Amino acid sequence: MAQNGNDGQTGVEGDWVLVGALGAPHGVRGDMRLKSFTQNPTAIFKFADLRLGADGRALSLTKKGKSKDGFIVHMDGVDTPEAVTGLSGRQLYVHRNLLPDAAEDEFYLADLVGLEARDEQGAKIGAVNAVENFGSEDLIELILDEPVKGLGRFAFIPFRKALVPTVDIKGGFITVAFQQWQETQVGKQAESQMEQGDSA
Repeated sequence: MAQNGNDGQTGVEGDWVLVGALGAPHGVRGDMRLKSFTQNPTAIFKFADLRLGADGRALSLTKKGKSKDGFIVHMDGVDTPEAVTGLSGRQLYVHRNLLPDAAEDEFYLADLVGLEARDEQGAKIGAVNAVENFGSEDLIELILDEPVKGLGRFAFIPFRKALVPTVDIKGGFITVAFQQWQETQVGKQAESQMEQGDSA
């Protein structure tokens, strides 16, 4: 699950790292679908302390088979389709201490939290507050030192090489193509205002 590029799906909440998500019910015995976010998908079954939500209750999963985008699993104590329905979409976390050390040229997205954020000229613009993933790609949440007009103090930067060209864990900072990102946001705002004007 360590990252040496900008791929992967890992969310971070404090010391807890997102490793998977439960999906729709499967069959009549309380089985459900599971999508693993670990680099090796089957690694999710090897964690000794898997939690339902960050710092949530511990759970035990049994792999029953494979599905199109993951696995079919059974959770101990959940034996009916009705019981599974309320679990669909819930995220699974492990404590950072359970993850193996990253290789020298790799890092976990959790390592980004707390790093200084700099623009491409090297000026400090803020700090990394969190790493989120709402289903499409990883987003780095920045708390900005100075609010940006129309955008405020928080910025969600897509974790792509073009927008985050440098990650220096040892140096304690990331570089963000902040001007480029702002231009995309201004463009989106202009499109939204035009659409609202057309529908008025």
